Amino acid sequence: MRTSLYMFEKELVEHKTITRVPLFILLCGAVLFISLMMNTNLQDNVFISVETQGDFSPFSSEFSNDLQLALSFIVGILSLALTTTYLSKTLRKERNEGSSAFWRSMPISSQYTHAIKLAFGLIVIPLIFSALVLIANLFFWVISLSSDTLLVMLHEHTSFISVITHWLQFMGRMLLVSVVMLPIAGLVLAVSQVSNSPLIILLLGGYALKLLSTWVLNWDGIAVFLTHMYKIPTTILLSSEPFMSFSQAGIGFLSLYSLLGAISLFISISLYRTTEISWQSLNPRWLFNK
Repeated sequence: MRTSLYMFEKELVEHKTITRVPLFILLCGAVLFISLMMNTNLQDNVFISVETQGDFSPFSSEFSNDLQLALSFIVGILSLALTTTYLSKTLRKERNEGSSAFWRSMPISSQYTHAIKLAFGLIVIPLIFSALVLIANLFFWVISLSSDTLLVMLHEHTSFISVITHWLQFMGRMLLVSVVMLPIAGLVLAVSQVSNSPLIILLLGGYALKLLSTWVLNWDGIAVFLTHMYKIPTTILLSSEPFMSFSQAGIGFLSLYSLLGAISLFISISLYRTTEISWQSLNPRWLFNK
């Protein structure tokens, strides 16, 4: 446990953007929130604009749920962006600095190192960003107790329990996103060890495969697969019923997607075990070593 905590702390120290970005967003949000609360004329203008552009009541539970979903989607997208950036840099940074050789000399397996980095990217980073959702909901709830301002009425909270419930719902949604992101995370880690720009390689490579399969092979199977692969995390964030994304994707996609993740993790772990990148690095004998 102490080893895991130390490694998590090391990731936080080496990747300061992970904490600085949420703090910056929190600061900007606090300034904006305070300015809106102090500007009564702006509050009335916002209220009138919302009221006249739709047929629904701005105080309905449906509108409140839409705002909650929008907040979760924005924070979730920011979390996904930072997670993807972290995964694309963490192993590449160690290899470029030469620290990967040091960590291989320690009594820590490559599998354990990958598990820590995946847990940090897919669990710790979303947990840090979930604090933004919790704080935002707490702001609205506290203000609603002492003010009848129109902006607070647009984001209805009836109790402290509802604040915690919304936060737990966001965490559940992000946990589901982390599960479906695991194969993509393995793929990013693998590509990052052979390229300084893994995200560009994956983006351009994906579009190239889609075009070639459609134009040359006259088969859209690869295009459909890549479309599902890139869209399923954001679909879960935006959908009011996240589990519907799995049924829409289909068992065939999920099986192939999981296989891609397993192969990617095997390649990444194999490459991480060696200093020089070569085909010999992919020797699977380490799988059978005790």
